[in-house]
Amino acid sequence: MRFLTVGVEIETGGISPQRFGNLLRDRGIKGFKSTYDPSLNVDAEIVTCPFIPNQSGWEYLQNLCAAINSIGRQELGNHSRLINTGCGLHVHVSNAYVNDGICLDTYNRRSIEAFGTNGAAYHLDHDEPFDFALYKDVIYRYARQQSVISSMLAESRRSNRFCFPIGNVIQDIENASNLSEINSVLKSVGDGGKFSAITTTTYSRGTIEFRQHQGTTDALKIRRWVEFILNLYAHSSENRLTDGSRTIVQETPVSPFRANSRVGVQYAMMRALNGATTRDIMDATGCSEQRVRAAVSEIRARVGDAAVVTHTQQANGGRYGDGTDLTRYEVLQTFETQSSGMNLLPENRRGVSSVWAGISDDHFEWWQDRIISLR
Repeated sequence: MRFLTVGVEIETGGISPQRFGNLLRDRGIKGFKSTYDPSLNVDAEIVTCPFIPNQSGWEYLQNLCAAINSIGRQELGNHSRLINTGCGLHVHVSNAYVNDGICLDTYNRRSIEAFGTNGAAYHLDHDEPFDFALYKDVIYRYARQQSVISSMLAESRRSNRFCFPIGNVIQDIENASNLSEINSVLKSVGDGGKFSAITTTTYSRGTIEFRQHQGTTDALKIRRWVEFILNLYAHSSENRLTDGSRTIVQETPVSPFRANSRVGVQYAMMRALNGATTRDIMDATGCSEQRVRAAVSEIRARVGDAAVVTHTQQANGGRYGDGTDLTRYEVLQTFETQSSGMNLLPENRRGVSSVWAGISDDHFEWWQDRIISLR
């Protein structure tokens, strides 16, 4: 079993960040920072260190929430007054697995110590970031059942400008081919900017952020939401994706250069059936043989090496000295490349896309009770 690390941001109202931080430190709590959050009706945001969600990780979260609630009762008379409709709960999931063979409890202890009370992150013991296909499938499945997920959460988080739903861009998510495109899609949602239900804008800091849960200081509610998110990753990784390679058929663009430019004319000639000889291109463009070859390199850089074929004079039956007339350059209209890493399994072998797939019966029933109580 492979583990991801998570971090939680608990938004609260009614107590300043500096006072909240001091009161947590007075209670001996480490592994957090208390910061100002400019969101509506939010004063202090309590940010946890990255932790592995095992027994020691959950104990750390439980102790932190107990201290937060104690402060709420002390300062406001009731810990429930810490949370208002402007508060949210944000979960950051690491974009890389923890290395195999490390002691999970030791990782959590070191992360808590490194984070201290000012947020110095502990980044050791992580593997390389996992493949884009895993992010995409998790985000796709979330968007596909956005209405179901919204029903699991408070009404204040179902159409909120700080965590805008992503169900209406599911087709764009499905069509995205890299992280940058996914990020652009998520940032385009409604008036949300980067504030979509899921955002990849934190990828450069090593996480993907899930923003939709309502504010809470209840350790069990936080744990169930984190476990729900991690199950999305586990089911996609174990039942919907496979490591290995596949053949991808791509089409070259019709005109990636200005059509009336010399390189544009050369590209059109090369993309025609069987391409064009060096002499043909020289006659059509007025370029020297050296400049034609330089433009071929420019075209390769634009459309990829696999898309450009050089038919040598020897292959065309010529001898040395005949290259200008017999060497032929061709841009393939379609070409194949090999993709390595995670890829979706064939549909007949792929696990179901439901967000409930892989959820235990106990957790499923817990969430159904939550859905009923929120209606």
